[in-house]
Amino acid sequence: MKNHHPGGISGNRKLGFKLAVFLLASVLPAAQAQDASSAHTVPRTVFVGDRATLIVPVHGFTGQGDTEIPPGQIPYSPYIDIHRVALERRPGGNRLAVEFAAFAPGVLELPPLEVAGTVFGGLTVEISSVLGTSEPPILSPPAPPLAVPGTALLVYGTIAVLVLFILLVSLVSLKGHLWLRDWFAAWKRRRMIGAMLGIERRLRKALAKGAVPREVLDRLSGEFRGFLANFTGENCLAMTASEIGRIGFPSSLGVESRDGEFLRGFFDRCDRVRFSGHAIGRDETLAIIDELRGFLVAMNRAAPGDTAAREPEQVGQAA
Repeated sequence: MKNHHPGGISGNRKLGFKLAVFLLASVLPAAQAQDASSAHTVPRTVFVGDRATLIVPVHGFTGQGDTEIPPGQIPYSPYIDIHRVALERRPGGNRLAVEFAAFAPGVLELPPLEVAGTVFGGLTVEISSVLGTSEPPILSPPAPPLAVPGTALLVYGTIAVLVLFILLVSLVSLKGHLWLRDWFAAWKRRRMIGAMLGIERRLRKALAKGAVPREVLDRLSGEFRGFLANFTGENCLAMTASEIGRIGFPSSLGVESRDGEFLRGFFDRCDRVRFSGHAIGRDETLAIIDELRGFLVAMNRAAPGDTAAREPEQVGQAA
């Protein structure tokens, strides 16, 4: 007859069964916590550098609200930049959401992630390369710098201005010097006529204030001789009245052939008063000044430009 002692083989079996149940209870939640086979990425195809989200269905958790890992506690990965890890509780089923960006192609494994006391490990993502299989893994050369808006307009506008400037310089060098010479000569003539009109105006005022008519006429004759000498290039200071009247004035100077008669008569009267002692009154002197002014006005109007042509009218009003 065999004796059965308490705690024998039967007791050992009970103890082993309890230990197995305890181990199974401790391992089962972890085994049921994540469903890696149903994990997927959004978007489905992820390229290097793209930001995507890994969705992992999770079972065996209860409660309300999301649980998120603080940014400072997210594990480091050399090829994956993890931006956010959260256990999201949804009515249709809880899930683990991992937002990331990968910087290497291939199948990459995420570091273990601990959320709500549970460690999620063995998670992998497949990263595609933007390069084709036939393309060498070589970086493309740097793109040229972008042009500032308006650069093309500035460049072509500058070129157009330079071309116009060259054409202008060429025109001036070929024919422009002739035009400049004529323009300067016309400007010089207008200046001389204006200066002579100014002298006539001052002598007219001096005569009105009581100056001696003979002295006024002598001064007018001398100034007018100097004006004609500069205007024609002839030595009119040493010519007689007849010689001045025979001067051939070019038509471009604004002096017609009949004006020689006026010049001969004008200087003949002035010389007769100066050398013969012929008396002359204020009215006769003023008439001679008026005739000279008419001659200058005609020259001024015939000269190129009409800027100085308005001066005689203003002089007449002032007188």
